Amino acid sequence: MIQKEQLRKEIRARLNATTEDYRTSASAAIALNVLTLPEVRDCKTILAYFSVGKEPATLALISKLLEAGKRVCLPLCVDLDEEGHRTGTVDAMEARVIKSFDDLVPGAYGIPEPSADTEMMLPEYIDLIILPCLSCDRDCNRIGHGAGYYDKYLSKVRSDCFTLAMCFEDILTEEIPTEPHDRPVDAVITEKQIYRWRR
Repeated sequence: MIQKEQLRKEIRARLNATTEDYRTSASAAIALNVLTLPEVRDCKTILAYFSVGKEPATLALISKLLEAGKRVCLPLCVDLDEEGHRTGTVDAMEARVIKSFDDLVPGAYGIPEPSADTEMMLPEYIDLIILPCLSCDRDCNRIGHGAGYYDKYLSKVRSDCFTLAMCFEDILTEEIPTEPHDRPVDAVITEKQIYRWRR
């Protein structure tokens, strides 16, 4: 979709214009806001992600979730060949349980991922998902990086699985274009606000 690709370019340019100081302080505030959510407090099993580049940082948040006794999973993409190219496998992403960051190994695109011998968690056992995004709008629509891993995965989770996206307030977009298969997240968390989707 050309409209989405153009928007991704614009968002990346805005993200590149943010300062490291802003991203660091905002990431810390976003993580604290996530930890205040009753859905986070009450859930047992969480699928998070390892942040890279200029994304809101998730490492401290993952550490806090592990300390709180949550069962934390990170994604393992299983549709890549030995050269790191996508093979087009439909069930391309698995949730793997980590006990600590020692369970991670260098993965595709240089992103740390769970090692192959970590326990796989079936989608129906995931209570809450923290989704990566490039940006969101205040109506809880999310635009991702375009690979489609999470769209496929979300079709397999329980209907009561809570979804949230972490986004810098300065990177929020007025309106994200949506397609029929797109679904809003239940909450968008910024350093200033918790936006909830009105079902």
